[in-house]
Amino acid sequence: MHILNITFSVDPSVEEGFVTTVQQQIIPKLDHTGSLLRIHSDSNTHPTFGLQIEFETSAAIRDFKSIELDSIYQQLQTSFPNKWISFDTELEKLIP
Repeated sequence: MHILNITFSVDPSVEEGFVTTVQQQIIPKLDHTGSLLRIHSDSNTHPTFGLQIEFETSAAIRDFKSIELDSIYQQLQTSFPNKWISFDTELEKLIP
């Protein structure tokens, strides 16, 4: 199993709305299994979340990133302009 992890650092002023949008509008539209996780880190950082999307192959992640990921970013930028930043990481699950 391969996982695309998108880490978001969110301005505290939009945290609740951001979480709601991802849970109610982004994840249900995915053709893959998705989960939103809160990342606990240094108390001096903005709220941080990981959106994990599961894929069968790394090629499927590449396809998703080239076809669908920009629309997710555009939706979030429209709803929360300049209130979040992100980076993505590809993970491979070694033990089922």
